Amino acid sequence: MKQIQLYILLSLLLAAMSCEDVIEIDTKDNAGDLVIDAWVDTRSQTQEIRLTLSQGFFDNTVPTGAAGAEVSITNITRGETYDFAEGTSAGYFSWTPDTTEALGAVGDQLRLDISYEGSDYSSTTMINRVPEIDSISQEFIDDEVFLDDGIYLEVFARDFEGQGDAYWIKAFKNGEFLSDASDINIAYDAGFDAGSGIDGIIFITPIRFFINEKDEDGIDTPWEVGEESYVEIHSISQEAFNFMEIARDQILNGDNGIFALPLANARSNIFDQNGQRAQGFFNVAAVSSLSKVIE
Repeated sequence: MKQIQLYILLSLLLAAMSCEDVIEIDTKDNAGDLVIDAWVDTRSQTQEIRLTLSQGFFDNTVPTGAAGAEVSITNITRGETYDFAEGTSAGYFSWTPDTTEALGAVGDQLRLDISYEGSDYSSTTMINRVPEIDSISQEFIDDEVFLDDGIYLEVFARDFEGQGDAYWIKAFKNGEFLSDASDINIAYDAGFDAGSGIDGIIFITPIRFFINEKDEDGIDTPWEVGEESYVEIHSISQEAFNFMEIARDQILNGDNGIFALPLANARSNIFDQNGQRAQGFFNVAAVSSLSKVIE
């Protein structure tokens, strides 16, 4: 009887294995759509907006620049419009203020307008407040799990009282922007997200420590004497915080947890003339900064 049962079980398994079906999923490919990279700030230096064309998920080539567009930013609060001119590279549009000009100040409302191949795109945002950086401290750390012995840095700044402020903390090492996805350091008030309820205090330790360069395994690496750290804090909208959070998680998909996330574009705040969301984002930041030479 046991032999008969075993035979039946093996027959069922072989039948199941032989009945596999190949399922082809027809995924939507939005290659060729306009992508708008409009992260600008209020500093009196050249501001740049980049327009490219979207491409397929498995296409690893450099995106094609979208040439021939008309690009401008209007400070609605002041009634002033700034035209961005296209440079020699397709899709790169810039505006250079004189020494007394800026796109605006904290509290101003601004609108982005773009016309490209018969379609119009627009977005509005407000310039939010940004705290000053109090200091960049250094400490020699040894006998710490996962860290090599050496000098590590922390940046100190205090979030404003009142919930809802959001920031993008950018770190530079010897003049080079730490631009890997694992280096994206965003804060909601003084913590990681809106649900933390952390408000009006100095940024929490992980955010402060995020200005150290990471190795290929995402582990912080020490600094050498004489090297220079430079840190900027950019004010961003709550929508921009959500966009950056999704973009970071998508880029790190598979590396940031046990389960991969469903593929998705980060939610844009730019709309076309039909009220449909475009791709990309528009944010105008106030910026504070500080540098330190390692001693």
